[in-house]
Amino acid sequence: MSRIYYGCQTYTWKMNQARFAGDLPHIVSVAAKAGYEGLESEICMLGDYFNDPLRAKAVFDDAGISLAALVLHQDWKHMTETEDERAMTEKALDFLSVFPKARLMVSHHAVPGDRSDDPEALALRRRQVISCMASVANRAGEQGIVTAYHPNSSVNSLFRTHADYEVMFDMLSKTAVGWVPDIGHIVNGGMDALAMLKTGRDLIRHVHFKDRLGQNEWAVMGEGRIDYPAVVSYLKETQYGGWIMVEDESPKAAEDSDAVVLADGAYMQRFRD
Repeated sequence: MSRIYYGCQTYTWKMNQARFAGDLPHIVSVAAKAGYEGLESEICMLGDYFNDPLRAKAVFDDAGISLAALVLHQDWKHMTETEDERAMTEKALDFLSVFPKARLMVSHHAVPGDRSDDPEALALRRRQVISCMASVANRAGEQGIVTAYHPNSSVNSLFRTHADYEVMFDMLSKTAVGWVPDIGHIVNGGMDALAMLKTGRDLIRHVHFKDRLGQNEWAVMGEGRIDYPAVVSYLKETQYGGWIMVEDESPKAAEDSDAVVLADGAYMQRFRD
């Protein structure tokens, strides 16, 4: 039977990166205290643990939670990976080899200039990113690792509006790359979250939650305006089996990352069966 697992993302601590980067035991212990079953980590937040996956696994095992996913950010500005990008991908796959059920979540560095007003330039940039991610997904798949793409709603994102998502769904459907719907970013991009989940349901491999008050105004879970009970109900009704990760980017997270993780965890308890 399909089951939803609940976890959190390290971005909440990344808002205080200088303090928390590399302190995996602390991050994992707070996630466990918040009642989460897993953690999704960005590479930059792992510190030296990224070079020693067995040591990282011991931290997760001691806390009794799982590594749900590893985030791989790359530039991917060519149709094929650069040598440095390929080397980083291989290191990420080596890291995941000791976490057999973890996902590989991919995204590109959305920097100024990525989102061109020239349709041909934008189409090329999209093909470059998807082509590289497809290559990553193929190699990950050989190791039994599921790869999924997380678009966002920043002004430089290649996929942030309803029309963009239609293009993205078509491109992803031709690859082994799945989709990570981030509910907050979907709404922030002017879309109806449930409608987009229904349209792209077959591509969903992983899910992100963040609450929102208004345009680019992020909130602690339950303090925003997104109808998360309806989202969870839909995922359960359609037999979604996998992770829902809370990625809090609210101003409060910058003030006290640990307290926000605990508050988000308390909110998410209502969705457990």
